[in-house]
Parts: sequence; C-alpha cells; structure tokens
Amino acid sequence: MDISSKASGFSFIELVIVVAIIGILSVVAILNWPSNTVLLDAQTAVVAHDIRYAQSLSMAKNQRFRFVRISSSSYQIQDSSGTPQYLPAGGTTVNLGSGISFGSFTNLPNNLIAFDTEGIPYVTTGSPGTKLTSTAIVRVVSGGVTRTISISPDTGDVSL
Repeated sequence: MDISSKASGFSFIELVIVVAIIGILSVVAILNWPSNTVLLDAQTAVVAHDIRYAQSLSMAKNQRFRFVRISSSSYQIQDSSGTPQYLPAGGTTVNLGSGISFGSFTNLPNNLIAFDTEGIPYVTTGSPGTKLTSTAIVRVVSGGVTRTISISPDTGDVSL
C-alpha cells in the first residue's frame, strides 16, 4: 500500500492573504480608536489645573483672581480688575482643542469662579461678592462624551 505523503502547511499565497486581512483590520481598528476621549481627558485635566492655578494666584498674590469662560471653547484667568493673566502654558487665553467645548456650568451663573486670598470660591467678581454655596460643576464635552470638574464650596477643592 503506497501512502503518498504530502507536506502540510500554508502556501505563500495563503500567508500573504492572512497578513493582508490582519493589516486591513488593524487600520480599521486604529481609525476607530477612541482617541477623542483621550484628548478630552487631557483637556479636562488642563482646565482643572488652570482653575487651581487661579486659586493659587489668589493666595500667593493676596488678591482675587478668577477663571472666566470667554466663549464655548476658550477661557482666561483674570485678576480683580479683569486683566487677563499669563498662564503656565503661555498666552492669556486658552482655546480648547478641536472638537472640544464647554458644556453647561452648574452653580456658576456668571460663567466664572473667583477666589479670595484664602482660596475660598465666589461666583461674582465683586468684593466681598457672593460665595459659592454648593458644588460647582464645569463640563467639558467632545462628541457626546462629557467630563466634569467639581469645585467644592468653602474650600475650593477642584476634582475631576
């Protein structure tokens, strides 16, 4: 009985086809990767940092500073007279990244948060002004995904 043995394995063409399919699937996966949420998280962290920076300036320079939303996608830190201050990243106005904007602000009726010399948050620019009485929420939005920054009354603690 003659048993012919045939080598088992993949042909070169089969291997090329499998590699091509894997390459196509990889490209599709990379294009659909949720990079917008990564950018949104990073931008939200920058906004939270800049709110803390306004609070730090108030305590260090013994005067009021405020974080002010200028438009749906930009903000400034201003001193008590409304003069924009230079931010750590440079410039006086920060524009949020492409496709990222501010959502609604909760408990911040004037689209700003001001801090006194002890770091206590206020919702108005006047002195003594109106203290923040309940947690303020700043929303940062991109493509239907929302991240929130909370600012607690009394202490001004900023958290993501």
